[in-house]
Amino acid sequence: MMMPQWAAAVAVAVLLLLLLVARKARAGVNRADAEARAARAAGELLAEEAEEDRRRRRVEKAPRYLVVVDFECTCEDQEEPFLHEIIEFPAVLLDLKTKREARHFHSYVRPTEQPVLSDFCSQLTGIDQATVDKAEPLDRVLVKFGAWLDEVAGEDYALAADCQSDLRHFLLPECRRKKIRVRDAWRAWVDLGRHLMVLYDLRRPGNLQMKLARVGLTFDGTPHRGLDDARNIGRLALALQERGVSLTVNDGVIKPRRPS
Repeated sequence: MMMPQWAAAVAVAVLLLLLLVARKARAGVNRADAEARAARAAGELLAEEAEEDRRRRRVEKAPRYLVVVDFECTCEDQEEPFLHEIIEFPAVLLDLKTKREARHFHSYVRPTEQPVLSDFCSQLTGIDQATVDKAEPLDRVLVKFGAWLDEVAGEDYALAADCQSDLRHFLLPECRRKKIRVRDAWRAWVDLGRHLMVLYDLRRPGNLQMKLARVGLTFDGTPHRGLDDARNIGRLALALQERGVSLTVNDGVIKPRRPS
């Protein structure tokens, strides 16, 4: 039996009404989803801004602790470009309030790109093949280093070195090549050589022994032994502090502030 025309018209109207309701419902869901995504994005932005503010405050004032590093790396007796890998990872924790060494961290590191040390490298650093063969690779050493920092320094610290090489040319490039996560706090550091140059109006600060001589000190220990080097750089830092230098972060990859 055929449906009367009026019944068909009603059915079509009901169907159109249901489609309109469904469309509005979908629009409501999409709008709610968009609002939720916007809220999440706003929360992430606020968290990023807060972290940037904390990082900028660390840059603008001297921290409580300096974590002085001086890495020994794979090397060859050559002038050509060489991909260095860290094989000794020392860090000396300086308390700038008490003006003394508080703790230290030390680990050998197993290279993975060129695992066999050259004779030149072993002679220069005093590190033999057996030592690095039984050591852990860089990613695991960095996990231990991070845990040590959390325990002894919290967040009120900055890495420090006597020049830019240890972080800009050794640690950060190796981590990029090996896809190892690096904390934001390790991307900016105190370059003590730069502070020395500003204090004495120098064009070049020279090597570590020359930097120490500039503040009336001589090297204590054996050069190119990681922990000895780091401790002498710590002595340089304290000597600069005694001369009124505020040991603020002055080098590294410092993320620019977002425009307001």
